[in-house]
Amino acid sequence: MLFCLKEMKVIFNRSLLLTALLVLLHSPYAFSQELLAPLSSRPQPVQPTASKAPSVLQLPFFDDFASYEGLPDPQRWLSSQAFVNKDYAPQPPTVGMVTLDALDAYGNLYPHASTNIFAADTLTTLAIRLDSLTGSYQQRLQPSDSIILSFFYIPGGWYGEPWALVGDTPSTDDSLFLDFYDKELDLWVTVWATPGFTPDTAQRTTHWPWRYASIPIVQPRFLTDRFQFRFRNYASLDANPKSGIAGNCDQWNIDYIYLNRNRSVSDSLARDVAFVHKAPSMLRRYQAMPARQFRPSEMAASLTMTIVNRYNQTLASHYSYSVYDPAGNHIAGYDGGFENIPPFFPGGSYQTNALHSTPPVNFSFPQSPQPSEYTIVHVVREGVADDQHPSNDTVTFSQLFADYYAYDDGVPENGYGLTSPSNRMWLALRFDLNQEDTLSAVDLFFNRTRSGENEDIPFQLCVWQCQDGKPGALLYKDEARVQPLFNGMNRFVRYPLSQSIVVSDTIFVGIEQLSNGYINIGFDRSNDARPYTFSRTGNEWIQSYLRGAIMLRPVFGSSALLAINPPQHSPSLQCSIFPNPAGLLINISSPASPSRPLQLQVFNPHGQPIYSQMIETPHLILHPHTFSGPNTLLLFRITDPASGLSSTHKIIVK
Repeated sequence: MLFCLKEMKVIFNRSLLLTALLVLLHSPYAFSQELLAPLSSRPQPVQPTASKAPSVLQLPFFDDFASYEGLPDPQRWLSSQAFVNKDYAPQPPTVGMVTLDALDAYGNLYPHASTNIFAADTLTTLAIRLDSLTGSYQQRLQPSDSIILSFFYIPGGWYGEPWALVGDTPSTDDSLFLDFYDKELDLWVTVWATPGFTPDTAQRTTHWPWRYASIPIVQPRFLTDRFQFRFRNYASLDANPKSGIAGNCDQWNIDYIYLNRNRSVSDSLARDVAFVHKAPSMLRRYQAMPARQFRPSEMAASLTMTIVNRYNQTLASHYSYSVYDPAGNHIAGYDGGFENIPPFFPGGSYQTNALHSTPPVNFSFPQSPQPSEYTIVHVVREGVADDQHPSNDTVTFSQLFADYYAYDDGVPENGYGLTSPSNRMWLALRFDLNQEDTLSAVDLFFNRTRSGENEDIPFQLCVWQCQDGKPGALLYKDEARVQPLFNGMNRFVRYPLSQSIVVSDTIFVGIEQLSNGYINIGFDRSNDARPYTFSRTGNEWIQSYLRGAIMLRPVFGSSALLAINPPQHSPSLQCSIFPNPAGLLINISSPASPSRPLQLQVFNPHGQPIYSQMIETPHLILHPHTFSGPNTLLLFRITDPASGLSSTHKIIVK
């Protein structure tokens, strides 16, 4: 990217401002008027359907969190407080990790969270048999059998430029503990612990900032038929001076947990060729885009695949990918053949052969105006002997062609907002259309804040022309003033435009914020949309310097007008609203009670909120004509603030 002298001066001045703002704001990272905040809640995944867990596990025990995300695998773990992800720390041992932080099992900040040290997450295994080996080879286990538990860990934050960091680094007063269970005494015994530290500390002494821990199990008290181990962390909230940004903090990322016999304390190596990061989009810019806007020119020329050899010798590996259409038919693929891959240790090397590390995209998805979803499966295999851990040999990506553009992957790691003494601020994202289309709505992902500080911040949807690569003349500003809405966690809320507009070529879509509160839009750290993101608090549009993607998606086509939210495949609140069509009265039945108040919101067909109240009784009667005229389609949404579950109903008022 080319900068003129004036732009270079802006970068220099913004760097000076960054240092000052970091001192003032502690945990969040700010850069001029842009500010990132930790999440006050995390999208809480639904527990996957699984077969009945074994009552007692056998050796070996291994989990590298590569083949799943969300809650810890119930076939290995009892706890649901920690969460499995692929984003909270770069360069894990292999793809995926588990994160302990300051959020509870429901994805919210712990109720007892404060600026003082408090107990946070716990990750506990099922019972593991350490008294003997069973099956075809039976043997009583002894301390001399070299039973060792090992794992890799790193605090949040990573290293590098502050605006490119992921996660929040624990302070020296925060800590991570490992406990073993003593069955006879029925108590947990701490066997290992570490205080908080910055990942830079590790980077100064190694080629790689993840640290390795190895704990021998030599005490007979632990060699029982119901051994367990658990990780737990202590955290403390940052004393942030600005409202609306207190949130998750003090993350600890753990990976490659391995318990077995006949080990040594230094055997951190494994004959394991694996992926390190999740699969990328096959498009050169977007994670998803409207089907009718797709052209072959949108395809990436090549991909970036990070592949590691965790052994201490050069190995041969085979890499390929396959593309499947919505019906499951194989329509394209690539075979990179066999190539040598150097060992990761001791120099921190990954696969550098271009046939595997930057494979070409040698096909194009077919053009079609119909929505579709393609699955791309990447596979890497150790080429000579058996790979020790095949769970990390496959990563997949779902390429969606629907009715919206997306730079983000749908999961926020931070919140994004603008700060300024002014009561007017603007945010805009660039989108390049390949044909004329009708912009009908905008999907926005707002993070819930701990005390709801962002719920009443007004904004208006805006569309700008492109001028010299930046937002230019204002094409459209929606007449409706709206506020952040929340339809459960991990969900976008659709804001239909009051009047659809026809657009073409390059446009910028965004918001004008009408107060100086912190609005807290979801921010995806996994994808970098800085070249297409601009903000303004004065007269000049400034390109973003924060690595990531703001979770804002323009939606095209008439089908968006009555769709307050995109279709969701997740549990909903059990409610009923009747009759439909309604006359003078509307009956609402819900699980509301004084101890479980629910929020009722009513929207007109354009997504504008027209009525809201809290419900504390299981039965409520409303008079719809007090807030609506006859022959009107209304949308009723009832939300449980505690769980994030909601129920939406379309009701016609006669």
